Amino acid sequence: MARLENSEIAALFGEMADLLQIDGGDRHRIAAFRRAARIIEGLPRPAEELLSRGELDSVRGIGSGTVHRVKQMLRRHSCDDLDQLRRKVGPGLREMLKIKGIGPTTVRNIHNRLGIETIDQLEYAAQAGAIEAMPRMGTAMVHKILAGVEAYRKRRGKVPLIEAQRVGRRIIASLASLPEVARIELAGSVRRGKAAIGDLDVLVASSDPGPVSSRFQSLPDVEEVLLRGDTRCSVRLRNQQQADLRVLPPQSFGAGLHYFTGSKLHNIELRLRAGRMGLKVSDKGVFTRDEQLIDPCPEEADVFRHLALPWIPPELRENQGEVEAADRKRLPKLIEAGDLLGDLHMHTTDSDGAGTLREMSERARELGHRYIAITDHSKALRIANGLDEPRLAAQLQRIRRLDAQFDDLQLRSGIEVDILANGDLDLDPALLAQLDWVVASVHRWTEQDEATMTKRVIRAIHSGVVDCIGHPTGRRPGKRDAYPLDLEAVLAAARDHDVALECNGGPNRMDLGDVDCRRCRERGVAVALNTDAHAPRHLGRPEFALAMARRGWLEREHVLNAQPWEVIAARRARRLRDHGDPQWRAVPILVQVPAGPDTDTDAAVELDQDRGGGPTGSEDHAWIDLEPLEFPPAVAQAPVEEGSAAAVAEPVEDRDALRAALTQAPLGAELRERLSAWLMSAAADPTLERALTELGEERGENPLQVGFDLLSKPL
Repeated sequence: MARLENSEIAALFGEMADLLQIDGGDRHRIAAFRRAARIIEGLPRPAEELLSRGELDSVRGIGSGTVHRVKQMLRRHSCDDLDQLRRKVGPGLREMLKIKGIGPTTVRNIHNRLGIETIDQLEYAAQAGAIEAMPRMGTAMVHKILAGVEAYRKRRGKVPLIEAQRVGRRIIASLASLPEVARIELAGSVRRGKAAIGDLDVLVASSDPGPVSSRFQSLPDVEEVLLRGDTRCSVRLRNQQQADLRVLPPQSFGAGLHYFTGSKLHNIELRLRAGRMGLKVSDKGVFTRDEQLIDPCPEEADVFRHLALPWIPPELRENQGEVEAADRKRLPKLIEAGDLLGDLHMHTTDSDGAGTLREMSERARELGHRYIAITDHSKALRIANGLDEPRLAAQLQRIRRLDAQFDDLQLRSGIEVDILANGDLDLDPALLAQLDWVVASVHRWTEQDEATMTKRVIRAIHSGVVDCIGHPTGRRPGKRDAYPLDLEAVLAAARDHDVALECNGGPNRMDLGDVDCRRCRERGVAVALNTDAHAPRHLGRPEFALAMARRGWLEREHVLNAQPWEVIAARRARRLRDHGDPQWRAVPILVQVPAGPDTDTDAAVELDQDRGGGPTGSEDHAWIDLEPLEFPPAVAQAPVEEGSAAAVAEPVEDRDALRAALTQAPLGAELRERLSAWLMSAAADPTLERALTELGEERGENPLQVGFDLLSKPL
């Protein structure tokens, strides 16, 4: 059986934290679940692998209780604690958590004060004024709730592509192990690469469907069986998707695969074409007009062959001109992973990433990338530890030194600079002009109207220093709609300034969407297919950006990072010359940074870990599955300055004295506050953690257990 991925296990811990918060549970236990979620999501290898090797409990922050829950989750996709919480917190309250802007604390308060248990009741209470009358709510919150309910209803029943693929892969792995299964495929919108998926379609070729149907109905992902049958079966999955199994005769599997892949409109167009040729096409094969079987079509290409057409890639099957293009032999040669030469959007431990400059670079070299651009966040995104001007200038120098060590990778300096509310860029343009690549993105103030948002993005394009607009519409498939934006006006400005638009390949974004990718092709605007990687393992995962690009008819010539770096650099040089500020566009003065040793050594990696570097829970993380915390996050720590004293020694504190203070009863107020902050937000406090570790070694407990025990003692 296919295993749960780390992000799925982390999501289950996140759900436990949310439900416990709704139930009014202990805040430190809630924080422990959230902390476990963050740790598991960031593990370098699958939790199941670490568990089998006996290494999971040696990971810092993971104790025996977490290991026990992980074992249960791997076995049955839940655990005893989660089962109990789901019984206590009704399905209506759990569903409210899917509404943007409503977290567990809000759900708890509304439920306790008004007795609300469903989304319908929530909407009625908001419209009737009951929520507005509650403390700390008000009119703005009511409008936010009503807008969130409306948006949720539009996307209800849809899950992101990555979630559907994960569940689908597990189903396929389980069924494929049966000797009765000759072939098996995912069909429907998953196969066509849509960003948000409704039902999951599983096709099996088998001459003995009974055992296949029985196994399908008993899978761990199945919550309820909706329709029983040997050749057709429907279930509701634990993620609330419906999954449909079709068992087909092997000789007609190709016809069935084509039919159940869809889309409906594509199938209708092919049936019309078949009718004009005196044929009929169905999931059972190709027939004459009087329904005499011509060919059962064991392969999908057989269907197209009988209709005098080349095979049409599934991503194009939306009745958007693909049949006519195939008839004229003008189907596009769609972009493929092998066409991509580099990645132009990624984050390191300098902001909210989990890999250092060197780790991201080495991973890129392993993948055969010719170039990458490092694009950490800018200072406006404090939750992501964004870089200010001095830190960016220091990083630029480090990148140049590291680049000199490679002869097979062009390491380029960049930034993902925030577009502020008025369209200004978050960092000094004179410094941005010295970089090799600049992505400009909207992360905040997303409630602006269309005219304001459009003017804001265009102003960033007109700055002259921006190479690409990152995740241009702000959408998150299955979770958040795009913000209002006149994309036609943005495309016109981008074309005039040779600015690319990004198709962000983070599975939580997939932005631009397919329709907008095709608009870029038609308007002559280049598209950059980036991973927005926040860890080395995210690099080399372009499939989500590729799905949108291929659905958008993009070929290699339309994709900027399918071109040599020299082409990208020449575009930037022209833009700086033609549209840059005269004060810095010709020969910008380099911001001077004191030279020092290369901080991207193994020692620096250890320092990063000690200071708590890594994911911060930023809401707009393209790869993380967890929602942001409701309580304020820990203040992000700035990276260690090169050559500073802090780079060679941590602040001196008497650990023996701290251990002694921890063993005194009662704990002092200041120490209790420090201990609580460390437990609640995972704030870096290496001295405290080491003291707790030493105490735990004496008791046979991990530092988290020691901390909880100390706080639970009476004052």
